[in-house]
Amino acid sequence: MHSKTIRQCDDGKYNDGTHELCQECTNCTSELLLKNCTKESNTLCCNPGEEKAPDGTCRNKNSIDEINTTKVPLGTQSISEKDNKHGKDWITTVLVILAIVVIGTIFITVLIILQKRKRTSLCEENNESYAGDSNNPAAYVHFKCENQICDLEMIPLQKVLDNIDMLEELIMVLDPDVKNRKNTRHIAARYGLQANWIIYAYSRMDHYSPLKSVLEYVVSKNPDSTVQEFINILSQIGRNDAVKILQKMILIN
Repeated sequence: MHSKTIRQCDDGKYNDGTHELCQECTNCTSELLLKNCTKESNTLCCNPGEEKAPDGTCRNKNSIDEINTTKVPLGTQSISEKDNKHGKDWITTVLVILAIVVIGTIFITVLIILQKRKRTSLCEENNESYAGDSNNPAAYVHFKCENQICDLEMIPLQKVLDNIDMLEELIMVLDPDVKNRKNTRHIAARYGLQANWIIYAYSRMDHYSPLKSVLEYVVSKNPDSTVQEFINILSQIGRNDAVKILQKMILIN
């Protein structure tokens, strides 16, 4: 009885004892390779449609694809969450800014409306108080100021100098020396000007109005002087005719 002789195989071939001759090793990709070929055993590969699992066994490739489609990579998920958070923060910031702008606009609008109503109410009260009282100089100060500036303390005296027509009217009634009527001399004294200054102003009356000189001097010394102060002086010296002229300042402003 003869024993079976197994030949030693070259590299790339094997004989597991079931063949008389050496057999070529089976080739497979690294993704399907479970065990390399040796001289005594063939290459061990996963079948088509299968894939090597981490535990060294073969499993159906479809099951791996399903897992991959439902499982989001951690890195991608983190980036997505950061983008969403950044987007939400940006939207919140914009909404807060818009809310502040809207509230501020409403607040300013309400203040303006209330201020206008206050002035209108003040004008109506003054008009009712002085209605029919032609001897009261204050009646001319608050003359029909609907939709106009009621408070003449807000109008600078410079406005009188700027209005040439009104200034000419005042000059005509205040500069002349008329018996028993106080004039520009008394206005200058009320503003604190010295007698010598008043005499000098009247000395050149033929060339320059004393009233204009007085008003220019007052404005240069105190730019904050107002029409209301001028009216008060005119009322104190009994020149209501000049006050009537100044009532036009309400409509002009």
